[in-house]
Amino acid sequence: MPTAEERLQQLLHAGDEAAWTTAALVIALRRAGPETLGTVAGEVLRALDIDLGEGISGRDAPGMAAQAGAPILQVAALLRGEADLWAGQSDEALLAQGRASAQGPPLMARFVFPGLPGLLDALGRPGVRMLDVGTGVGALAVAYAEVFPALTVVGIDVLPRVLALAQATVAASSVADRVVLREQDVGALDEPDTYALAWLPAPFVPEAPLRAGLGRLRAALVPGGWLIVGHGKFGGDPVGDAVDRFKTVAYGGTALDDGQAAALLSGAGFDDVRNLPTPPGAPALTAGRRSPS
Repeated sequence: MPTAEERLQQLLHAGDEAAWTTAALVIALRRAGPETLGTVAGEVLRALDIDLGEGISGRDAPGMAAQAGAPILQVAALLRGEADLWAGQSDEALLAQGRASAQGPPLMARFVFPGLPGLLDALGRPGVRMLDVGTGVGALAVAYAEVFPALTVVGIDVLPRVLALAQATVAASSVADRVVLREQDVGALDEPDTYALAWLPAPFVPEAPLRAGLGRLRAALVPGGWLIVGHGKFGGDPVGDAVDRFKTVAYGGTALDDGQAAALLSGAGFDDVRNLPTPPGAPALTAGRRSPS
C-alpha cells in the first residue's frame, strides 16, 4: 500500500499530466498557434489513443476547446486569489465557461426534454418564453434560442460585468431579437404565468437567493411549465464528490445532491419532481413542474 508521501507524489504527477494533456487537447482543437506546438500537441493525443477526427465528428471544435480549457482558466484565477466569487474570474475564463455551457441545449433538446411531458410542444409554440437564471455571458441563452426558433429567452444575472459580456455575445449572434438580458436577482422575480421553461444552475447561485427564488420561479411558470435545476453529482466517488463541493464553494454557489434538490422543489410546491439521468461529466439535473391545472 502506498505511503502518504507516495500518494502525494502520485497526486502531483497526475495533476501535472492532466493539466498538460488538457492543454494539448485545447491546442489541437483550436488549430491555431505555432505549427511546432500543434505537432507536439497531436503527439500527446496520439499517445493517449485519441483520434480527434472521430471524436469531434459533427461537433463544435471551438466549443469543445472552450469546454476543455475553462476549468484550467478558472483554477488559475482561484490560485491567484481572484475567484472567491464567480465575479473574480477573468473575461477569458467567463467566456470559455459560457462557450462550454452552450454545448448543452442541443443535447437537452434531444435527450432530456422528450421525457418531460408537454415541454417540447410548448417550446415550439409562437411567443413561448424561457428564463435563464444566472445567464452569465449569455451563451446558453443564445444556444437555446438557436435550437428553438419560436423561443424568446430572458437571461437574468446580478453581475453587471458579465451582463456586459452577455450583451456582446447576444449582439454577435443571429438571434439577438429573441434574447433579452436583465440585471435581476431571482429572489426578486415577479412575472406570473410567463415562462414554459426555467433553468436554475445551483453551483452558480448562492443558497439564500436560490431558496428565495424557487417559489417565485414556480409562479413565473405557465401552468404545465418546467423548472430544471442543474447541480452536482454526489453520492458516488468520494474524490469526485469532494471536488464537486470544492468547485461549488469556489463559484459561490449551492451544493445540492439529488435528494436535496428534489426536496427543495417539492417543498416549493412543484409537482412531478424527478431526478433526470445524465451521462458522465454532465451535471446532475432535477426537474419539477407547475401543475397544468
